[in-house]
Amino acid sequence: DNLSINFDSIGLDKSNIISVNNGVPKYESLDGIEVIPSELYTPIVNFDEDEFLSLNTSLSSKYLLLKVNSKFNGKVLNIVYFSNSKKEILECPRIYIEVDQNVELTVNEIFISSDTVTLKLPVIEMLLNEKSKVFHNLVFQSSFSENNFKFTRVDQKDSSFYKLTSFSNSSLLAANDVKVCLNGKNSECDLKGLYFTTLNSQFNTNVVVEHNVPHTRSNQYFKGILSDNSKAVFSGKIYVERDAQKSYAEQKDLNLVMSKGAEIDTKPGLEIYADDVECYHGATAGNVDESTLFYMMTRGIDKQSATQMLVNGFATEIINEITDEKLRSFAQKQSDDIIPSLSFDLW
Repeated sequence: DNLSINFDSIGLDKSNIISVNNGVPKYESLDGIEVIPSELYTPIVNFDEDEFLSLNTSLSSKYLLLKVNSKFNGKVLNIVYFSNSKKEILECPRIYIEVDQNVELTVNEIFISSDTVTLKLPVIEMLLNEKSKVFHNLVFQSSFSENNFKFTRVDQKDSSFYKLTSFSNSSLLAANDVKVCLNGKNSECDLKGLYFTTLNSQFNTNVVVEHNVPHTRSNQYFKGILSDNSKAVFSGKIYVERDAQKSYAEQKDLNLVMSKGAEIDTKPGLEIYADDVECYHGATAGNVDESTLFYMMTRGIDKQSATQMLVNGFATEIINEITDEKLRSFAQKQSDDIIPSLSFDLW
């Protein structure tokens, strides 16, 4: 079947998989992951903060509610989304994962491209209990027949650690919407992402980190590579509550604009109500560095190859942050395929 071919192309282990087919999550029993009764579910999502979140809340047919305990400690959970409907489809899956104290977990979310005309509104919620660690890798495989608005909501308790690395290689219209609430002392999050946009595509990144208690740390580091007549939007926010003293937060958004028709709108933001904090933010948009390019050309490398090498170096810094080796190789291959096809029409 198509699914096994796709798994082979990603190189993922076929065990520990939750498949989301046409928006419906399918869970088969895994040792160390139990299903939570719906009456014990408290949403992390605030459904009225976004119209698409409201739509997911009202139309999601059945939430998949999971709790990960110490039997699953150190293991990998793969969540694979794919569509094979012959009709146009609206997909509203909702997956909730609570991670027990002291449990370390890797979650890989992979969107496999398809020809199905679909609007995807997937939501994942994660509750990280005390001293738990989650390494979350998110890969969008491109498709110009799919519009994908992806929501991630995270609630962190004391001394928990959350790391998100996302990779997108250009869909017609897609978004990566992330909100992390640092609700426990000494909790920390590290959010990184890379997005390619080509042709007339648009990719939106919206990241909010709330420092709600003292002694919390966050880092946001996102990169974009834009070509043709594509567009990207980065909106990042660091929010520090009045009592959240000793918070440390960094935010960076760097973009390579490869063509005259490409456009990046970047809006970093700080909202700080505490006085004893360290917060930094910055955003850049530029072209491949001319002097480096010239230097490489004087060493006999042609302009196209030199440009591709520089773009690859820019991309690989984020790809190397993907903690799962198989998914990292998959993302690197996607990047290697897309970079030679980018138009470099600035010169």
